[in-house]
Amino acid sequence: MKALQKLIFSAMLICLMSACKKDNNRPDEQSGDVTIRVETASGITYKVYVNENLGSYKGILVMGSGNDPGNPSPGSLDGGLENNTCKKAAENGYVAAVVQYRATPGNADWNGSATMVGQDYATCINALSAKYGVDKSKSVVGGVSYSSAMLLTNIVLSETLKHTKGLLASCWTADAWRAQNFKIPVFNIVCNCNCDGGGLTGAALMAQINPAVKAQSEAVVDNSCNTHCGGNWVDPLYTKMTAWLN
Repeated sequence: MKALQKLIFSAMLICLMSACKKDNNRPDEQSGDVTIRVETASGITYKVYVNENLGSYKGILVMGSGNDPGNPSPGSLDGGLENNTCKKAAENGYVAAVVQYRATPGNADWNGSATMVGQDYATCINALSAKYGVDKSKSVVGGVSYSSAMLLTNIVLSETLKHTKGLLASCWTADAWRAQNFKIPVFNIVCNCNCDGGGLTGAALMAQINPAVKAQSEAVVDNSCNTHCGGNWVDPLYTKMTAWLN
């Protein structure tokens, strides 16, 4: 019996170790106490930021990059806003990652693309939850431009991310129908440019948000910028994440 138990334990350990595979083509980086590495789990690659000296973590943040809606490529791991926000989160006791979501059909199948991106975020959350011992309900998702657009649709059409505490949606807007059907709280931040998807912003967006999640939602128009993704929003994104996870 003991021999069988050892065999089962060994098999489980091998399975766990193979679930999150390190990308040997991109060596680990170190920024202060934060380790930065690229891993792949269940076919989805992500760049994780984590202080491995900590015994426990406050929560999980997963961010995603912008893209070309007309011809999307796999999500980038190198965008500034998403990486800087993840780094700040990791410096303050959270596990954070930028997910490389799959190439999607984009405009050719908007809802199908949103489903795919939501699934890839969920895969990343599950991998980080298992590896670092953080319940996946203590997670927040965030996007920049295209990934925000996909998530703003996903949280209406799907329950894939309903367990998360909220969506940080920068550089994209939502129409009234989507806002009325948000399943999780949303923090929306855009420049004052009418160049972020053509939807509602600020007070107009707040007026339409589903009452079930409105109290924890917020819509900000940054008057200091007037171009697409022209703001420096690491601090407001981080602040809203902590409000949801605390």
